[in-house]
Amino acid sequence: MEISSRKKRLVTATILLALLAGLCLYYQENYEAHQYPDTTVILKSYPVGETVSVSGKVASTSTGGFKLQDTSTREKVTYTISSSYPVFPGDNVRLSGVLGPDYQITASRVLVTPQWSYEFLLLRSLLAFLFLAWLFNRYWHFDREKMEFQRRKH
Repeated sequence: MEISSRKKRLVTATILLALLAGLCLYYQENYEAHQYPDTTVILKSYPVGETVSVSGKVASTSTGGFKLQDTSTREKVTYTISSSYPVFPGDNVRLSGVLGPDYQITASRVLVTPQWSYEFLLLRSLLAFLFLAWLFNRYWHFDREKMEFQRRKH
């Protein structure tokens, strides 16, 4: 039984619309982080008093804030963050705030990804990759003579 071309177009349109919706959601969640200077700009010209956007791992916590280690550049930078938002060492944090002297930031927006959530994301990605590799191997094989992938005959 062959699928009609109308159904194929409907499935393709649905997939494309879902992809577009996903890209829109990603943009809506991440556009603010790209509006402000990040660590590379801070290292070049230290813009005291401006709103900046940084991310990294929580190195330690204290009363009224925490230390954030930004590893996005070759040079390790540790920020002292003033925020009442609860975080724990190892959490991944993305924040926006006003830059003060000596790498101090008064946070205005904090987005925390707990360490267990980040590790679970990596595990999910690995499982999805293994499943897709199995699925690909089930239907395709590589012909070394022709140097191409060919569909397996079932």
